[in-house]
Amino acid sequence: ALTSDRNLAVTPCWGNNGTEIYYTTYKDFNPDLRGLRLSDGYTWWLSRRPNLNVAPSWCQRTERIALTLGKDGNSEIYTMDRSGRNEKRLTYTAAIDTSPSWNPAGNQIAFTSDRTGYPQIHVMDADGTNVRRLTHMGRYNDSPSWSPRGDRIAFVGRDNNIFDIYTMKIDGTDWRQLTHNSGNNEDPHWAADGRHIVFSSNRTG
Repeated sequence: ALTSDRNLAVTPCWGNNGTEIYYTTYKDFNPDLRGLRLSDGYTWWLSRRPNLNVAPSWCQRTERIALTLGKDGNSEIYTMDRSGRNEKRLTYTAAIDTSPSWNPAGNQIAFTSDRTGYPQIHVMDADGTNVRRLTHMGRYNDSPSWSPRGDRIAFVGRDNNIFDIYTMKIDGTDWRQLTHNSGNNEDPHWAADGRHIVFSSNRTG
C-alpha cells in the first residue's frame, strides 16, 4: 500500500519521471489532490481548492498536471505545475468537463464533456483552444487515454447499458472494440510499451 489516509484515495496517475504519484484523497472530507514521492513516501498537497480536485494527468514534456477543478461552481479542466501553482483554466462551459489526458507531445488534451447533452470525447490544444468533438456514435463515451505513440486513444463506450473498452484514431475514426460480453469494463490506461491496456472490470462479479 502506498497511501494510509484512512479514507478514499482515488484517480491516481504517474508523475514526474515515474518517481511520483498524484491522486485524490478524501482525507479532509473534500476531494483534494495530493502528491506522493515513491522513494521515501513523502507527500504534499497539490490542490485543496473548494469542491473537486480530481482526475489528474501528468505530462512530462510540459511538466504540468491537467485535472478537473470545481472551484468555480462547475467541473472545468485546468493545468498547473507539480507544486500546485501557476494554474490555467482551459474550459469555459456550463457543461461537465473532466477526465483530461495529454498526448505524448504535450500540445493536445483529450477529455470528456457533456456539452452536447451526453458524455462524449473531445480534444483541444494545450492552451484550451481549437476544441473539437471526436466521438459521434453512442450516447456515452468517457475516460480517454492517449497512447504512448500518440496515434490512438483508448476510451469507454456504453452500448445497451454495458461498458466496453474501445480505441480509435486521434481523428475519431477507426473504432476498435477490445472487450466483448465480459461485464462492465472501464478506466483504460496504456502501458508504456503501447501494446497493453490496463482497465477495471466486474467480469468476475
